[in-house]
Amino acid sequence: MEFLKSAFSKKDFVNFPYPVFTFCGRSNVGKSSLINLLVWNRRAAKVSSRPGKTASVNYFLVDGSLVLVDLPGYGYARRSRAERQRWASLMEEFFRFQRGIKTNFILLDSRIGLTPLDLQLVDWLRFLGQDFAFVLTKSDKTNKQQIHNLVREIEERFSRPAIPTSARTGQGRKELISCIEKIERGEKCIP
Repeated sequence: MEFLKSAFSKKDFVNFPYPVFTFCGRSNVGKSSLINLLVWNRRAAKVSSRPGKTASVNYFLVDGSLVLVDLPGYGYARRSRAERQRWASLMEEFFRFQRGIKTNFILLDSRIGLTPLDLQLVDWLRFLGQDFAFVLTKSDKTNKQQIHNLVREIEERFSRPAIPTSARTGQGRKELISCIEKIERGEKCIP
């Protein structure tokens, strides 16, 4: 995986000639850790123990054939109102500008599940005509029944996949890569 660039404003965005997959979700949900799991490199995307640290859109090229985009997290309460508005504006500009997005992976903390902010993101992506799928992070930190119930709720409610993952144990890596490959071929990654 090759780091391409960080974008802090609309003028920094780039449309690449590759399929694009975004990773979005709440602050501290594990977006960077999940990207690192996908490419088997713990240092590819910077991981912070402090929520709200990622303030830019980060582009990564994988195998010279697709782009993974690590988006800033939302919902971090300790950010100022101006900073939260800047984030919302950056995300709106990103989704309106970026071409070639094949799907947006919405990451959910398995211990927390869907939040009102996640549901707002789903509504917004639907409004923009963007495809999405769900990835459940930190699945090693909760019980199997809770994971099963969350997967079933998401699949029934949205008719979209919900892939349990763990950056610590490697769980879900193979399934997520398979999902990306299907989407690249123009197939649906459905439950």
